[in-house]
Amino acid sequence: MKIGNKLRVFRTEKGYTQEKIADLLQISQASYSNLENNIGKVDLKTIQKISEIYEIDLVSLLNQDGVNFNQNLNTSNNESIINQLTEKLIEQYETRLKEKDKIIAKLKSRRFNP
Repeated sequence: MKIGNKLRVFRTEKGYTQEKIADLLQISQASYSNLENNIGKVDLKTIQKISEIYEIDLVSLLNQDGVNFNQNLNTSNNESIINQLTEKLIEQYETRLKEKDKIIAKLKSRRFNP
């Protein structure tokens, strides 16, 4: 599934309008519509904001064919984007692990202190 199709699914599941998402991304509604229609190109910063808005990790968002990053990037910039994505994924997983640890601690305290 292409990224635009995923964006449409995520948006409708959340009950958001294109205008709402465009406002959150600080882009025009037409630009967001182009993304959903797989017309527009998307940069890393926008992808990160989208993953935060829809509360999904970057791998889930990008795990598909046809991701259209800005093609004017040279190899070193591509490596930089990959490194930034990797760091963001690690950060997201570390946050999830901390949340998991808090939940486990809370559940254990309930079990031992009824």
